[in-house]
Amino acid sequence: MFGEVGMSRIERGLKLRWHRELASSPQTHAWALNLYRAGEKHPQTVDDYFPHAHAEEPWLIEALRRHEADEARHTWLYTQAIRELGQPVEELNGTDVFNQVIRQHTDARFDIRDGMSRDEKRFRIGHFLAHAHFLEVRISQSLEWHVEACEQMGARAIGAVVAEVLADEERHVSYTRSAAMELLGSKAKEVLAIHQAGERRANFDFSQHAVRGFLARFGRRSPTHLWFGWSAQVMRAGVALV
Repeated sequence: MFGEVGMSRIERGLKLRWHRELASSPQTHAWALNLYRAGEKHPQTVDDYFPHAHAEEPWLIEALRRHEADEARHTWLYTQAIRELGQPVEELNGTDVFNQVIRQHTDARFDIRDGMSRDEKRFRIGHFLAHAHFLEVRISQSLEWHVEACEQMGARAIGAVVAEVLADEERHVSYTRSAAMELLGSKAKEVLAIHQAGERRANFDFSQHAVRGFLARFGRRSPTHLWFGWSAQVMRAGVALV
């Protein structure tokens, strides 16, 4: 079913262990929050996200505007959480931004140019919504693990911030899929499948990059981190952040 991220019990256990490790110290926790923050800030760095100026339906215009405002607020929330940990806020780019990695794995375009027909505009908006849907599905699952890990590791203040973001992301998951279905009509399942496959491939790439970056930065802190490196090679994203 579209929107579901399936996994084995073993993989889920590894990912939960990964998130507990991230929440175990201010340094590693801030590293994770900076990655989350980079994704939330991405829409502020591009000009083809949240195309509410080209939407026709009042409900969709409002949903896109609210989504855009949510992402800006999430950026601020993560910024405050990182500072609360006493760690630096980092401005990330490239392969450290999950949104950008996803876009490398599909040819779909969201930009809307002057002279496009009504149908072309709706198709581009539909592609954006499908992209956003699978991005939000993956991030929502990651945030669920992180909230649980924060609770287990006693990081309740950070967990409350992540839970607040998660509540918004779950709403984003719902409206992006229903809106994409409405705008794309008979092509909806085909377009959703394109973005689902692209997100899955991107998750492999981003996951391995994230684990390698984590090991390069924190790998000597304990043998546990070396275990994560082995897991990353064997399971290809089995212990990934997203």
